[in-house]
Amino acid sequence: MLNKLKPKSEFSRNVLTLMTGTTIAQAIPIAISPILTRIYAPEDFGIFSLYIGIVNFIAIVATARYEMAIVLPKSEKEAINILALSILITISIVFVITLIILFFKESILTTLNANSLGNIIYLVPLSILLAGLAQSFNYWSNRKEYFKNMSNAQISQSISIGISQPLLKYVGINSGLILGNIVGRFVSVFVLIHKFIKNDTTSIQYVKKEVMLEQMIKYKDFPLVNSLHAFIDIVRNSGSVMLISSFFGTTILGFYSLSLRVLQVPIGIIGSALGQVLYKKFSSLHNDNQALYPYVKVVMIKLVLIALPTFGILFFIAPDLFAFVFGEKWRVAGEYSQILIPYLFMNFLISSISSIPIIFNKQKEIFYISLFGNIIYILIIILLHNFGIEIVITFLSVFMLIYYLCVLYWFHKELKC
Repeated sequence: MLNKLKPKSEFSRNVLTLMTGTTIAQAIPIAISPILTRIYAPEDFGIFSLYIGIVNFIAIVATARYEMAIVLPKSEKEAINILALSILITISIVFVITLIILFFKESILTTLNANSLGNIIYLVPLSILLAGLAQSFNYWSNRKEYFKNMSNAQISQSISIGISQPLLKYVGINSGLILGNIVGRFVSVFVLIHKFIKNDTTSIQYVKKEVMLEQMIKYKDFPLVNSLHAFIDIVRNSGSVMLISSFFGTTILGFYSLSLRVLQVPIGIIGSALGQVLYKKFSSLHNDNQALYPYVKVVMIKLVLIALPTFGILFFIAPDLFAFVFGEKWRVAGEYSQILIPYLFMNFLISSISSIPIIFNKQKEIFYISLFGNIIYILIIILLHNFGIEIVITFLSVFMLIYYLCVLYWFHKELKC
């Protein structure tokens, strides 16, 4: 009986492995959220979101996006040089950011309206370093099909954060949300690197400066185009966090960030895991000159069947659910969630197939599409903030719903060509 329940294809097993790890990894923060929301104030969550926004703003391009090319070459020699290249770029960027913070700390805090961070901003370079290493070794693990280890890294990170964040608050450290996040990142990187040291250290002998230079030139679209695309996306995400903090304060930002944190759980559980495996699958199919459209069509139908009931139920019960689970003071976050659900539903659908432009070498096209969407997103916040946060997120949700429908149609056209 148990054998019948096991996935028969390697693809399904890989998705299930990553999905299991991601599910557990996402479930732990949500499980401890009722504790955190009772020991930390909404303002603490706002400061935490601001810190993560600054880190993500830089970390998204800390490797110049070369880590995404690790899965593409057929040759192991080329792949290990891309890994080395991405790590070298990360270290260089961290060094520069460290110097900038040391010399311009006060100016940065004032410009970003982030004075509440104080000296904790000195930890930003460490978080960026850990993020860059995690990105690089995660894609290496994807290439080597170490899906179980990738899953273990996610779970280890989540458990570490789940233990350290309430514990740090218990011992009187108000920055426990930030420090706990750093502890989790460190544990995740350790798990990924340990697997590399155990299995792949012999590949280091192929690392050569001239080969790194060759790969840097060969995959130049990643820093020149993909990194710009990623940077524009993070400008939307991190920029919106900074703008909301500036216009409405860290308390409102705390409500907003918790609503996103909860609603993005299904995106993280299914979309992220499926997206990583599909990226490898799409690359292999494309290299073998096989059509991708049939696979994408099946995936999208299944995702709609899974997501529509889930998001539909959340739409009706979100305020009461947030008040019951996180405490009555967080009902506002549930009300924000109701407004954001259409946008995040479409985001969930798109996230699993977001590698299609990379596979088809359409990075420039998707960059311009994304640039338009992100500019409008930021303008909505800037132009409508005087009308209140509810009006702002309502317009954001409606616009992003329409935007993602247009992106989905563009994907459809590219796959049918």
